[in-house]
Amino acid sequence: MLKHRHGTLAKTLGFIASHAPGEYGLFWDPDSTMPWKEFYWALQEDGALRFVRESTIRELALLGLELPFLLEGGLLRLRPEAGPAVYLPAPLVPKRLYFGLKPKHLASAQEFGLRPTRRRFLPLCDEKEFALRIAKRTDTSPILIEILAEEATRSRLSILAAGPHLFLVESIPAKFIVFPAIRQELAEKISHPARKSKPSPPSFASAGSFIVQPHHLGIPGAKASNREAKTGWKKTGRKERHKRDV
Repeated sequence: MLKHRHGTLAKTLGFIASHAPGEYGLFWDPDSTMPWKEFYWALQEDGALRFVRESTIRELALLGLELPFLLEGGLLRLRPEAGPAVYLPAPLVPKRLYFGLKPKHLASAQEFGLRPTRRRFLPLCDEKEFALRIAKRTDTSPILIEILAEEATRSRLSILAAGPHLFLVESIPAKFIVFPAIRQELAEKISHPARKSKPSPPSFASAGSFIVQPHHLGIPGAKASNREAKTGWKKTGRKERHKRDV
């Protein structure tokens, strides 16, 4: 019974990774690898698969249940027998595609366009909700931007099909991106948030404190502070009046 449940899980993970990654916003790099974290984040969106961890993948392998991929460090790698993932130019490109941008990358994208940092491709979607869903896996408040896909294709920009609603590009020039109406100063503030200043250490001369002076320790030649010198005569006068009263 236990192995039966593990067998069902292996088939489910294999289907997602090998047969329908695009439906989950996933794709493979040309070297047949995919970051494990991206696969894990996609599984987190399915309540029935949230329990899957790296240890789960290793457990399936120990039970002799083959998956179409291997777990190597922080990467998933397709097995040779599974064949490489091949993405061809999309036969029909929508007029607009969408991408969820991290706020800190806004200013850079406005100036230089979009380029992937760790992957070979950028995932674009033909549905706004799908684009935001993918982006929210790594950022809680992504900025939705529009890609003039049809116009970019006419300029010989290659857009690959990776699923029914997922497309891949190596880069997008800024001229093909429609950014939301955000004031420039706000865009810069979003891209470069101010660092929190560290609280200054408490002053030793704060109200109610007492600073030890050398003369308090009986050091010869030590003089009282100006404040004590000014108030010393008052203390002496009070002592004399007290003697006379006695």
